[in-house]
Amino acid sequence: MRLLTPRLILREFRDADFGSFRELEARPETYHYETVSPSDEGTREYLQKAQQDALQSPRTRYRLAVTIQPCDDVRGRATLLLLNDSIREWEIGWAIHPQDWGKGIATEAAQRLLEFAFVELHAHRVVAFSHAGNTASLRIMRKLGMQQDGLLRETRLWKGQWSDEVVYSILDHEWNTSHTKDQ
Repeated sequence: MRLLTPRLILREFRDADFGSFRELEARPETYHYETVSPSDEGTREYLQKAQQDALQSPRTRYRLAVTIQPCDDVRGRATLLLLNDSIREWEIGWAIHPQDWGKGIATEAAQRLLEFAFVELHAHRVVAFSHAGNTASLRIMRKLGMQQDGLLRETRLWKGQWSDEVVYSILDHEWNTSHTKDQ
């Protein structure tokens, strides 16, 4: 599977991606609001699971490498996970290499993944979760047209303390309306 944007390719992970993907995963900034960075073995396991996901049918998880054209090195990851099939609800997520922050890469990748979710997967609702202090991620969610659904109090153990999590969502008819305006 390959999803294209003017600057990006979102594609399946390959074994050859280990080096560039490991460089992203090993960066402390990548996991600043999350758990600790995974080990080399944890990164290998992620790549293996991503490749196994690609073989599933029907597919309920997409873990895609984000590359910036014309290079094929992994500069990020973007994910879609089926949360609730009965209401066609998917969760979206992303992580971009810190050297590429502030360039609109995460927004562009997430916009393309939303399009895939609504057009190809017929999602009704796409949600995203973020540490309440991750203002960059919250800003991306708003740029995507997502609305805040709520604040989940003390759901994340972060740096030894409980912290809040924010949930945002966008519905199919909201995405259709905003997408039609852009055309």
